[in-house]
Amino acid sequence: MSISRKCPFYRNSQNLTIDRGYCDLVGNQTICSGTIQFCENRDALRKRLLEQKSVEGLNNKGEEVQKKKPPNDKVLVVDDEEPLRKLIVTLLSKQGNQCITASNGIEALNAIKQNKVDAVITDIVMPEMDGIALTKEILSLYPYLPIMVMTGHGKEYSAESAIAAGARDFIEKPFSIEEFLLRLSKMMRDYEILCQIKVKQNQMVYRLSKKSLEEINELKREIDSLKSRLCSVYSRSW
Repeated sequence: MSISRKCPFYRNSQNLTIDRGYCDLVGNQTICSGTIQFCENRDALRKRLLEQKSVEGLNNKGEEVQKKKPPNDKVLVVDDEEPLRKLIVTLLSKQGNQCITASNGIEALNAIKQNKVDAVITDIVMPEMDGIALTKEILSLYPYLPIMVMTGHGKEYSAESAIAAGARDFIEKPFSIEEFLLRLSKMMRDYEILCQIKVKQNQMVYRLSKKSLEEINELKREIDSLKSRLCSVYSRSW
């Protein structure tokens, strides 16, 4: 135990004599001035400090685990270049994501119909079907699915053309790992917010529909009541 370390349980008091303070550990006055060297209850102090350190360690570990919680999204990676596909899959897997792959747009459409995915990362220039056409086809099936388009032909294909097709983001090759992961993370956060908004809207529509249904039922009850009263009036008149 360090002799120079200040005791966390010591509280100075102007009403007490010099070199004496109040000890929160034992709940009374102590002869020390807040220096562990002069503690009268060194064993109790050591035990309490070890307990606090253990609790702080568990709390910090829990916070660290929570911060590093993997996203666990399923991502469809589409590119006709196998080395790049493998690189992206490796990056995403290290982040905790699941991946399925396709080498062109046709394979990608078949894959997305057989698997529920949370995002799509696709190249533009590919055989069978390019990334722009693929983006449009996917969004016709799943309108809110986030799609990142990437290309090494920046002069031929601009970000505007990809965004116009419905892509959420656009990145040019070659790109850095940091830029790629940053863009993907932002795209997924935006998608999560969009999903939350949709849920809120659906809840609002449901509540309004339920309220309208209740009002309609109440109106029906009033009409039935009026009919009954009307029938009663007619029956008495006869």
